[in-house]
Amino acid sequence: MTFRIGIDLGGTSAKIGLVNSSKKIVAEGSVPSADFPDPKDLANHVADVCARLSAGRKIQGVGVGVAGDIDSNKGVVRVSPNLGWKNVPLKRLLSRRLKWPVTVDNDAKAAAWGLYHTQVPRTIKHLIVMTLGTGVGGGVILNGVLHRGATGSAGEVGHMNIEENGPLCNCGNRGCLETYVGRPHIEKKVRAALEGGQKSSLQALFNKDPDLITPLAVSEAAENGDAYAISIWNDIGRALGIAVGDLVYLLNPQMICFAGGLSQARELFLKPLRETLALRSFKTPVNAVRLKVAANAANIGVVGASLL
Repeated sequence: MTFRIGIDLGGTSAKIGLVNSSKKIVAEGSVPSADFPDPKDLANHVADVCARLSAGRKIQGVGVGVAGDIDSNKGVVRVSPNLGWKNVPLKRLLSRRLKWPVTVDNDAKAAAWGLYHTQVPRTIKHLIVMTLGTGVGGGVILNGVLHRGATGSAGEVGHMNIEENGPLCNCGNRGCLETYVGRPHIEKKVRAALEGGQKSSLQALFNKDPDLITPLAVSEAAENGDAYAISIWNDIGRALGIAVGDLVYLLNPQMICFAGGLSQARELFLKPLRETLALRSFKTPVNAVRLKVAANAANIGVVGASLL
């Protein structure tokens, strides 16, 4: 039996998994990425774990998903804010230690590729995956192929513009989708409203500790009928509906799949999303697309990276 190695490299840790031909993780390890600020040191420790997991097994290749702007052709991490990296030749650093082919790509693309191969019907060939978490990432699959674009930057759905003069995004632009849907932006908005006296069942939680105001807390309040919490999810759904409408017109996918922690709010954002999407006048592509929330698979980035 042959195996592949998948690495999900984030700002706090690198999750590493040995993946079999059935796309199942059969052995795993991790390296605390924050402990190794020098990319060379981190690459060496990751390579050590890969060697340990692969002992006595035939390995087809190694895939790495990294949050940031990635040159997948050269295997270079152009910018990764979570890691504090700029122009790091990660493929070359790992290839010095590993004897197998190494592929490096964006983490959201890796997750999208993993979902496509594990949670999507085989009849789906045109898919967009949107990862909803601290930021908003994406992956685009067209005709069954992961679409990377001219510079490897395709799928940056979080930086689609929702409002020209909207909130300031970490990327430097205003009104990006991420400023309406990203976790830190939601928390900041809700905390500011509660501090200003907004009537809500969340007020007691805020008074106890503002850090307790999280998307999960807002979703629980909404499920219990809190009008303000419901309005927050309506705003999130409408912003997503605008972005999804543009994506549907542009790429005509069969399915859009939502993944990540915020996606587990499900109907709280899907209902206003559908309502916003229904306002689009060009009905054929809108009616053809299916919306799906991915099963909560904690290691989908590892599996997807292994398949790159």
